[in-house]
Amino acid sequence: FPSHEGGRRAHPPRVVHMINSRKINKKEEKLALVSALSATANEKIVSNKYERLQGKKIANLPVIVESKFTNLKTKDTISSLKKILGSLEEFALRNKKIRSGKGKLRGRRYKKSAGLLFVVGEKEKLKTNLIDVKGAKKLSVIDLANSGAGRLTMYTEEAINELKERLK
Repeated sequence: FPSHEGGRRAHPPRVVHMINSRKINKKEEKLALVSALSATANEKIVSNKYERLQGKKIANLPVIVESKFTNLKTKDTISSLKKILGSLEEFALRNKKIRSGKGKLRGRRYKKSAGLLFVVGEKEKLKTNLIDVKGAKKLSVIDLANSGAGRLTMYTEEAINELKERLK
């Protein structure tokens, strides 16, 4: 209690207000984004991020699809993802499992995998809960390298063009 000797502070700064509020230099932020983008195209970095991928051969990174892909229905989208990614499709779709141990009693019941990040252009939309979808203009380093560089990422052609414009 704040009233006791050696107790906590009365009105401490809240951590929530400090997260993502730090100013970063523009050139430094741009460099971080470029390096995170290049890590998604590097087979070695991607296989190091995903533990189950180590030792497997990953080909054709980065994965770029036509803009028509965003017009597909969810069922067709999933089947197309499985065809395009091949052996990587088990990492692409988001998993949700019940945690083992006492963590599930303490408010941490489920463990979720990150899944695939799908980067779309400004005029494209993809509605699905199975993968993360992010616009190219709002793409950040946190999306690409949340728990280490080298997230499995798929881009549309329009998104690649928008990223080129953004990083000029």
